[in-house]
Amino acid sequence: MGESSIPNPPIEENTPPSILTKQPQKEGMTIARMVQTVISVAIVMATLFTLWNPYRIFSTQTTILPSQAKQTRSVETIPIRIGVHIGHFKHNEGFQCPDSIQEVDVNYVIANKVSLLLAASGITVDILQEYDLALINYKADALVSIHTRSCVDPSAAQSGFLIKTSLSSTDVEKANILAACLGEQYQANTGLVFRYEPINEQDPASHVFVDINAQTPAVLIETGSLAVDRGIIIDTSDRAASGITAGILCFLKAQQLIQ
Repeated sequence: MGESSIPNPPIEENTPPSILTKQPQKEGMTIARMVQTVISVAIVMATLFTLWNPYRIFSTQTTILPSQAKQTRSVETIPIRIGVHIGHFKHNEGFQCPDSIQEVDVNYVIANKVSLLLAASGITVDILQEYDLALINYKADALVSIHTRSCVDPSAAQSGFLIKTSLSSTDVEKANILAACLGEQYQANTGLVFRYEPINEQDPASHVFVDINAQTPAVLIETGSLAVDRGIIIDTSDRAASGITAGILCFLKAQQLIQ
């Protein structure tokens, strides 16, 4: 069934051109083991991370409804804040496919839907452009940078999504919990294969991890291949958005910020 178009986030007046919106998991590793793996043997994490499943908070459902997130912070404290960074937005097109599909448009649609789901849960959401000035020393409970994988490079024919984190965070364990929650829930909602790797400093997208406050846990997700995963990330992008939202809510629950 096709999807209805999603309204643009209120903070952006100009939006990019719209695009056509055209399994069981293994028993998980512990957080302690994951943290040790990240620090000492980062290269092998691409294999280990697919087996790590420490937070089975939403294991019986694949779609997260906004009403399920109940905030536990008192009214005197700062509200829960999440940054949703749209890869390439207001900068360039990102990957461009022979049929004119552009990565930035796919990123935008998914990020917009995530922001709407989180906002419906009463969570404050910041929509962030590629080189947004607000990224400088950005402080939030978490930040997720949304990208997609290529449609033409040698890896394009391989289905699956990729999660990247940085070892520069002052709280690597917290960033790993965010990555684990996001990986588990995105896989549960989309059925796509899960891979992990620390972000390379030469990757242009690594600037996000450098720009933000080091205490803000952050991950980058490449939601799928533009060549072979269009059924998920374009035709049924609600599944991708629900997976990212579920991962964020999983993390907030693990941090005891929501019930």
